[in-house]
Amino acid sequence: MKKICIYGAGAVGGHIAARLAQTGLDVSVVARGPHLAAIREQGLRLVAPDADFTVPVAASDNPADLGPQDLVISTLKAQSLGPAAASLATLLRSDTPVVFALNGIPWWYFHGLPADGADQPAAARLPRLDPEGQLWRHIGAERALGCVIRSPNELAAPGVVRSTSTVNTFTIGEPDNSASPRLAAVVAALQPGLPGARASQHIRRDIWAKLVLNVPSSLTCALTVSTAPEIFAQDDARELWRQLGEETHAVAAAHGIDAGFDLDAQIRSSGNNRHPPSMLQDLLAGRAMEIDAQLRAVQDLGRLAGVPTPMLDVTVTLLAQRARSEFAASLRGEA
Repeated sequence: MKKICIYGAGAVGGHIAARLAQTGLDVSVVARGPHLAAIREQGLRLVAPDADFTVPVAASDNPADLGPQDLVISTLKAQSLGPAAASLATLLRSDTPVVFALNGIPWWYFHGLPADGADQPAAARLPRLDPEGQLWRHIGAERALGCVIRSPNELAAPGVVRSTSTVNTFTIGEPDNSASPRLAAVVAALQPGLPGARASQHIRRDIWAKLVLNVPSSLTCALTVSTAPEIFAQDDARELWRQLGEETHAVAAAHGIDAGFDLDAQIRSSGNNRHPPSMLQDLLAGRAMEIDAQLRAVQDLGRLAGVPTPMLDVTVTLLAQRARSEFAASLRGEA
């Protein structure tokens, strides 16, 4: 695999694109606005603890300009995937896989699993993640590879990505948990530039292992405009975090996954890290948050399994209202 397109080359996607382009792969990116203009004029720059370099990459806001690819890596947020499905499809040959690197429950979640008596096809069991069926129709779950990313990045300026960690992992897996030849080929293509890329035969477990951190951190930090260490320093806030983590863990368990929720380990690993969770960053910037994929889909899966999620239900309602508040927008000067 030599020709790789990163669809949605923001902070995380830009990091991936820069690292892969540096190894000599034919990398292109789909981006927009000032970021796209800067990449075209100056190249894509990565500033990281271990590197500072600029690479030329083909860049467009029209995927059809870039031609068919050996591999597409989508780093779009979940709510942007459906509207982009038809344009992403212009990058695909008959055998092109698509790595979906996103937070939360993926749209293809039930693909590749035994039906277990379900009275609905896989495409219909989590309708909020692809409400118009565009991803199933234009791309197809048979192309999908799941990906769980742990890599803190930010857009420092148009065309400039800042990575804040030397430890960046990219866990990739097939929906049916197989060790397929295409999974091996994808990981082999990525590893020279992304040493943290690895294959998983339990991608849903990896997804839930991140969710038992992301669900409580997203809700508690976004609702209180606090960092994780600030939450952990207060008994009542820490208890809210614990309840949200335990509810998420229970939903995962009902679907056959041990997500490994461990509050003490999360407290230790947070240390003095005051980097705000991505959902808090989006809230403060007035951007759309991944509430459906990260939070409401967990509620949906709980209901499918008959698992109550009372704390999740209350806090998701509050955060969703906070996100659509016109008054809050007026305070940011948006209304």
